[in-house]
Amino acid sequence: MTDKEQIWRRIAEMETPGFFITADIMCEGSSELDGLEVFIKGKITQIQQGITGRKFTFQEGEWRLYLTFFPTNCVVDERYALKNKFIKKRK
Repeated sequence: MTDKEQIWRRIAEMETPGFFITADIMCEGSSELDGLEVFIKGKITQIQQGITGRKFTFQEGEWRLYLTFFPTNCVVDERYALKNKFIKKRK
């Protein structure tokens, strides 16, 4: 299993009540990510306390991850929605 796959598995196996989390790995590193779980739990706490952001950057060592927190109990805000876009061709 690659380092990226291990990170995604760690995030997927975390207890994140009320949220589905996506992770885009922008920069890879060689060190372990010791603070990832603490960071995610902290952001969930902040969201529950009223912070409106849902996209966060986690950086440790050479690693940089963009995390997006999607709620599982309501409709996703328009600015965070994953959408398919299409272009209608004119004849």
